[in-house]
Amino acid sequence: MRSILKAGLAAITLAFVLAGCFGSSEPKTYVDPEFEGAPKWVQVPFVAGTISEVGSAKKNAGNDMGFQREEAMASARDNIARQISTKVKNMFKSFKSSTTAGGGTFDKTVESVSKQITQQTLVGSRVKDMWRSKTGTLYVLMVLDSKSVSTLMADSAKSAYKNDQAAYQRFMAAKAQGELDAELSK
Repeated sequence: MRSILKAGLAAITLAFVLAGCFGSSEPKTYVDPEFEGAPKWVQVPFVAGTISEVGSAKKNAGNDMGFQREEAMASARDNIARQISTKVKNMFKSFKSSTTAGGGTFDKTVESVSKQITQQTLVGSRVKDMWRSKTGTLYVLMVLDSKSVSTLMADSAKSAYKNDQAAYQRFMAAKAQGELDAELSK
């Protein structure tokens, strides 16, 4: 009886091994149902000659397409602005301790805090394409022409230079006023 069970178990094991060897050679991949039928830009936003990003908005209770579109556009613009300029503040703390008395323990605490701020004026951003998923989420592809970005950066540099010049002029005026006051009080 035992030998029959062993032979049966061996046959079943051999069947599974052979099925694994001769099965499909392509690995099974998980496709999120949300992105089924989605255009490529939904997951990889790229439009030549532009800075491009995707924004999304879930279907709202009132089924207000205009509001959903505005929300998705705002999200995409925020993502574009983050590509251009982002101020990042980061703090990372790590604590480790070890106790060997008795069984020995090791304690570790890690804390990471990050804050990102983006402030950018986007002139010329526009909707290139839109797609709605089966779940009702709206995806919007926003683009900003690379020439607009170059102009934006040049204007930003000029503004910073002018601000520095104005600050220097105020400093020099205050210094001259101080020197005048010192001379008058003699």
